[in-house]
Amino acid sequence: MPFTDFVGEQLLDLQNFLTTSPSVVRVVRIDPEMRSLFLRLLAGVDEEADFPHVLIAHYDGFGDPNWWFYGLEAALKRQIEEFSDALAKKGVSLGGSRAFEGPAPVRFLRLAEQVTESLPDNIGSLAFVIDPDEMEDRLSFIRSIEFLATYTSSPWLRFIVLDDLQAPLLTELSEAHPRVTYQIFRLSPEEMVDRQDEKDALASLQSPSGKPLASPLAAAVAFANKDYARAEALQRAEMETTEPKSPMEQVVEQYNLGSTLLADQRADEAAPVLLSACDLASTHRLNEIAPMVYMNLGIALHRLHEFDQAFEALKVANRFFKAEGNRPGEAFVCDNLALMYHELGRRDEAVGTWRYALALYEGITNPDMHDVRDAGCTDIRAKLDRVGEAADG
Repeated sequence: MPFTDFVGEQLLDLQNFLTTSPSVVRVVRIDPEMRSLFLRLLAGVDEEADFPHVLIAHYDGFGDPNWWFYGLEAALKRQIEEFSDALAKKGVSLGGSRAFEGPAPVRFLRLAEQVTESLPDNIGSLAFVIDPDEMEDRLSFIRSIEFLATYTSSPWLRFIVLDDLQAPLLTELSEAHPRVTYQIFRLSPEEMVDRQDEKDALASLQSPSGKPLASPLAAAVAFANKDYARAEALQRAEMETTEPKSPMEQVVEQYNLGSTLLADQRADEAAPVLLSACDLASTHRLNEIAPMVYMNLGIALHRLHEFDQAFEALKVANRFFKAEGNRPGEAFVCDNLALMYHELGRRDEAVGTWRYALALYEGITNPDMHDVRDAGCTDIRAKLDRVGEAADG
């Protein structure tokens, strides 16, 4: 699928959600690598003169639910005050609004609905784009999104919530709640390079202000083509931009660069970049991307024959994946641990770890992951065969 078609379909889906859908919450399941691109695309669309909706981004970390809702209320007031002139042209005003009482979630929702109902007929929805940069209480976050879906009464108040595609929090909610829908924002690098118009599409993808939107995507395409020099150049240029970046964006940039250097057989350069990403992810509790960063750090250290440190990094990744219930991620880490055990002559530990990885792959039931399940099982069985421990089918 050409990238321009992919973006067009994704944005049309969101437009339909904001305009005609009876649902209140749209969950966007997305890879961490695509997060920055998605948010830039939304920012670009929001600048369009014919875009009828008002978007307010909220990236505050989620810890205490009441404090988080208080932050949403503050974000709404702050945005309206900061952009009062622009919002006034769209008919948004807090003039004459009354103070609401009650718990923070109720206060926020009542205020947001009051503002939404003040919009003139030519304005569409007031939508909050929610992507917490830290997550301390996952169950309370799910319940908070469920609260918004259940108790929002205004037909023009909406919430777009980003969710990790590999380790989603909101799968059950998005598939069971009648007022929650989802879409998947993912285009693999292999799909992106399987067309002729890539360079033109990337070159033309800009916001109305002229800011390029596709540098991360162009780097992903170069990476898929094994053009690591170009991927590295694009990634370093992205890291050097002076625009403010969230901790998540910084970690993703370092993770992408480290992965490129690792694929280019430059483990000695990849390791410090990935270590920096691990430190940043740990400091800001970015648990959704931390396991992938630790995993690649472990692989880099393994290639440098730093076995003790490699084991530690991979075991941290393994704990994250296991806590998330991410079977493919946990199985891949176990495969790498088994490879190190085997390389060190610790055959029994290697066999036991490969058997555990095989059981993880066999336990994948999601039909969308059947190719991962089949490929993983085939690979692990072949390795067990080579060490003389054939696994039953």
